[in-house]
Amino acid sequence: MTTPQATPPREARVPWTDRWLLDALRQQGHPAVDRLTAAPTAWDSLVAAGASPKEILDLVCQMAGAPPADLSGVDASCAKLLPIKFAARYSVVPIRLNGAVLDVACANPLAASLERDLAFAAGHQIRLTVAAPRDVREAHERIYGVSISGKVPTPRLEWVIKEGPLGARSLPTRGMVLDSLDRFIADALDQRASDIHFEPKEDDLLVRFRVDGILHDVTRISSDVAPLVMSRLKVLAGLDIADRRRPQDGRASTKFDGRVVDLRVSTLPLNDRLEKAVIRLLDAASAAHGLKSLGFTPGETHRVTKLLEQNEGMVLVTGPTGSGKTTTLYAAVENARSAATNIVTVEDPIEYNLEGINQVQVNERAGLGFASALRSIVRQDPDVILVGEIRDGETAGIAVKAGLTGHLVLSTLHTIDAPSAIGRLADIGVDMGALSGALKGVIAQRLVRRLCEACSLPTTVEELPAEQQLLLAGKKTEKIRKAVGCEACRGTGYRGRMVVPEVLVVSDDMRTAIARGADRVELHDLAKRAGMIPLWESGLRRVLDGTTALPELLDNVPPPHASEQSADVDAQAIITGLRVGATGVPQGTTTGTVAPAGLASAPPPRPSRSMPKDAPRVLVVHDSREERRAIRYALEDIGCAVIESADGVAALTYARRLRPTLMVTEIAIPRLDGFALMQAVATELQLPAVVYTVQSDPGAHQWAHDLGCVALVPAERGAEALATSVRHALGMPATGMRLAV
Repeated sequence: MTTPQATPPREARVPWTDRWLLDALRQQGHPAVDRLTAAPTAWDSLVAAGASPKEILDLVCQMAGAPPADLSGVDASCAKLLPIKFAARYSVVPIRLNGAVLDVACANPLAASLERDLAFAAGHQIRLTVAAPRDVREAHERIYGVSISGKVPTPRLEWVIKEGPLGARSLPTRGMVLDSLDRFIADALDQRASDIHFEPKEDDLLVRFRVDGILHDVTRISSDVAPLVMSRLKVLAGLDIADRRRPQDGRASTKFDGRVVDLRVSTLPLNDRLEKAVIRLLDAASAAHGLKSLGFTPGETHRVTKLLEQNEGMVLVTGPTGSGKTTTLYAAVENARSAATNIVTVEDPIEYNLEGINQVQVNERAGLGFASALRSIVRQDPDVILVGEIRDGETAGIAVKAGLTGHLVLSTLHTIDAPSAIGRLADIGVDMGALSGALKGVIAQRLVRRLCEACSLPTTVEELPAEQQLLLAGKKTEKIRKAVGCEACRGTGYRGRMVVPEVLVVSDDMRTAIARGADRVELHDLAKRAGMIPLWESGLRRVLDGTTALPELLDNVPPPHASEQSADVDAQAIITGLRVGATGVPQGTTTGTVAPAGLASAPPPRPSRSMPKDAPRVLVVHDSREERRAIRYALEDIGCAVIESADGVAALTYARRLRPTLMVTEIAIPRLDGFALMQAVATELQLPAVVYTVQSDPGAHQWAHDLGCVALVPAERGAEALATSVRHALGMPATGMRLAV
């Protein structure tokens, strides 16, 4: 005889996530399935219908392969093992931590992705144990001080469906696919992620979160579910689910824990009709408000505030993509907003909807670009105009004119630093005379991660690599810290980001220089005289304050050494010269410093020589141009092709790219001292070195020999003695290969 199919009450049909328990008891012919009543879970309903609690507990443990939970010892101290929001969301309670394994009690151990999601949330391996729903609720109250409602919890995400151009979008029916998408978005918001990436792979779909600017792998979606997730996402964003051949952009809105979050969705077609999707999460509630919250110091805040208090003119924010320019502009708009101020923005796209501000969305298809929108905005009697980005000369020209006619114009530009913004505007055709009158200031910026306050530790300069130690020479390093990694920062050592700014305020001298077309170097010097702190120095202050670490700064802000940039350019020129035997080997970076006291005077310049292709190449590292010249002439006389470098970092670049036969170096050289340089080239390149130094300290000499120096020549003996040592080190004939002048 077939057992009648039990029909749960209408209130319980959809919410019960443990309906599998009904199927299990129905197969056993258990009479309780015919007497179900409304309850928070199927388990509760079965108990109310007369099923034995122990009977159900044993059945669930058997089906899940999990032991029963021991909740006798749980108390408030367990709260630190799992955040309350995760415990409430999944209806679980943490019991104890055994090494790297966290024991968790739950009533529904077969819930989809439960163990994986909890491991991701807690940062530990998870061992599931089973307890009755009522026991879990009571334990939750003991641990966290609040109870889990017996009612079905309200979803943390509630989609806001807006009217689209093709009519109202339909809300997708709830199910495994939409619930999975909701979970990804909720987890991303919990972790302060700015983007969610869905990347199709050969057999599945990789989900990644970008947190504090760094992408992290989260999970993989099986190939049978991945197309459904992508289709649901496109429906919610108002995109065409049938079009997989063209990129598409859309928007969606959702309420997360009661606050509105906007989502920008972008899809990109790949090969084999696959699509990659990225969701940009725009959470206005978690966005920083005010310059201080962005990481500006009081001094920087004062300078920026003075710029924003101008009644007219133009203020630019510059930096690469992803450096927080738009966020800084929004903070500036917040600073300028008042009932007496008419603020209009033109953006592509509008990231945050700001109350009390008129925001215009660029629509190129409709003929509404930055230039045309700006031209119309000027006729709208604005006090402050925000232009999302200056992309062309027309937009820049209108913005400059608006700044000259009584409006405060705020905009962004892509340049490496603040002085370069002026040259960039000149390149796209802006009149420098007009710009000199309109431009009030430029804010260049980068973003760096903040050290996690929970786990960062003090460090010393000696713990840093040699090349980083030199960057902190002469600085007060008592407060510097290093990244470690903990649960709070998910092992990264960093939590949150802050801005590193360079604030240029245009002075009268700068206006004159801009009007006559001065170059970047002159503008940079004038800006520093007017009080501008360069990007590197601004970031270094944050390192010395212990708010970020030196490696993080180096990853985002290059040290301001012109020789480092020229090293990359000169290296290629040197390679070309050596290959073709060109007349003269291009010089490395030079400093023009005077030879140290005690060294012989350098010989007068003479024509350079053409070297055979098989001539041994010697890298000469010395910060004195005159001394390098004397060494080069002496080494050329014995048949060597010479590569010159003025500092240790450039020398290391040359050594890696050009693979010289031997290196000659002074011990005291800029940026990377001779000891660190010899250690680097010996370990990495097995390059022999000859030391040519003015230092007479026996200890320094012994250290040089310990590092593998093949010969040490006191500088007082002169370049000829050095050439003799080099000849011996290279095994060249005693007569050498002297070339006529």
